[in-house]
Amino acid sequence: MLEGIEGTVIERRDSEAVIQTGGFFLRVNCTPNTLAKLNKGETAFLFTYMAYSQDRPPELYGFRERDELDLFNVLLKMSKVGPKSALKILSATSPARLKNMIASRSIGELARLPGVGKKTAERMVTELSYILGAVEVEEAAASMPDGQRSAREDTVIALVSLGFDEQQARKTVLSILKKDQTLGPEELIRLALKEIRSNL
Repeated sequence: MLEGIEGTVIERRDSEAVIQTGGFFLRVNCTPNTLAKLNKGETAFLFTYMAYSQDRPPELYGFRERDELDLFNVLLKMSKVGPKSALKILSATSPARLKNMIASRSIGELARLPGVGKKTAERMVTELSYILGAVEVEEAAASMPDGQRSAREDTVIALVSLGFDEQQARKTVLSILKKDQTLGPEELIRLALKEIRSNL
């Protein structure tokens, strides 16, 4: 499985880049966020996804940030959403904002994304909310730094990094800790995400 590529940026186009690695020139489909971080003539590393189809040659998708690739893979778990559709969705918004729209069940905002529409937006919320919730808990817990900050502050920082309002995150975490001050970071994040979403 091709996990990533490293090579020289030969060209940037509207939605793709040409990367030279060894004797190969690879055409890579990218989001605007990734393209903005690629400079012609410089060496770059991209996380990749290889798409195969019976009626088309293989297509390579590249992402500068792991977060984009992870969300791209989550979108592919939806029925009737292929790599090109997933890339269009990611190209129209940031990963953090898209996660927040799904978590808050913002059907109207999701429906305005390219190629989505109301029915697909409803399926995104239905099919992806649980998956994203599990991924967010794992990512947020892993991102908590070691050191002197309390579990409360680390949880607030993690929730803000996922796109939630800091004041709301802090209020929610304090409310949970009033009930149980023995909670570990991972459990605290899980409960905070659950409570925030139930109030949206």
